[in-house]
Amino acid sequence: MKSNKLVMTLVAFTVVNFVVVQEWRMNDMKNQLELSDMRAKVNAEFADELLWLQVNDVEKVATDALIAQGRIEGMVSYFGQDVEDRQHIDNLWHEGYMRGLSQTDWEYDVISETNYKKGYKEALDVAFPNGDYPQYVNYPPREVNEDAIKTPEFDDSLKGLKDNTEVIDQLNDKIKQVKDEG
Repeated sequence: MKSNKLVMTLVAFTVVNFVVVQEWRMNDMKNQLELSDMRAKVNAEFADELLWLQVNDVEKVATDALIAQGRIEGMVSYFGQDVEDRQHIDNLWHEGYMRGLSQTDWEYDVISETNYKKGYKEALDVAFPNGDYPQYVNYPPREVNEDAIKTPEFDDSLKGLKDNTEVIDQLNDKIKQVKDEG
C-alpha cells in the first residue's frame, strides 16, 4: 500500500512537472512567434518604403527627361541655324567663358594676397621684427647635441643618410642656381 502511494505521488509529481514544462515551452514559442511577427512587420514596412520611394520618384525622372530634352532642342536649334547666327552665339559663349576665367583669376589674386598677408607675412613680421628676413633655407637656430637623440642599436639603416646641413646646403645651392638662371 505504501509503495502504491509512493508510485501515485511520483506519477502525479511527474505529470505536474510535465504540464509546467509544456506550459513554459508554449509560452517561449509564443514569445518567439511574436518577435518573429514584429521583425517581419518591420522588414515589410522598410521594403514598402523603399518600393514607394522608387515608384514615386517620377518627379526626378521627369525633371531629368526635361533637362535632356532641353539640351537636345538647344543643339538642334543651334545646328539648324545659318552660319551667321551660329557665329554670333559662339562669340557670346566665348565672351562669357573668358569673363568667367578672368573673374576666377581675379578671385585667386585677391584671396592669395589677403591670405599671404594674414598668414605668412604676419608670421615673418613677428619672427623678424627688424625686417632681416632669411633669404635661403634656414639653418637650425642652434646646434643639436649628438647625444640628445640616440639611434637604436638595432637600426643600421640610417648610416647612409646625409646630414641635415648637407641637405640644406644642397637646397641653397639649387636656389642660387635657379636665381642665376632667371
